[in-house]
Amino acid sequence: MGTSLQRGRAAVRRWVTAEKRLGAGLALIGLPVTCLGAAMYVLPGPGFPLLVIGLSLLITGLAMAAAGNQ
Repeated sequence: MGTSLQRGRAAVRRWVTAEKRLGAGLALIGLPVTCLGAAMYVLPGPGFPLLVIGLSLLITGLAMAAAGNQ
């Protein structure tokens, strides 16, 4: 086994890795949703809510992935 400090560091490392993965997933989902919302906003259709949701997913995902790198 390891000391409690080593186990604590390992837990933090797993959490940071999970945060980076979640951020990458959110950004990966947010990009096409944003593009689809922008296309629907320009073309006749209710694209504004989809655009806002996509942008929020994209920005949140990028922020989480960047925070996981520090």
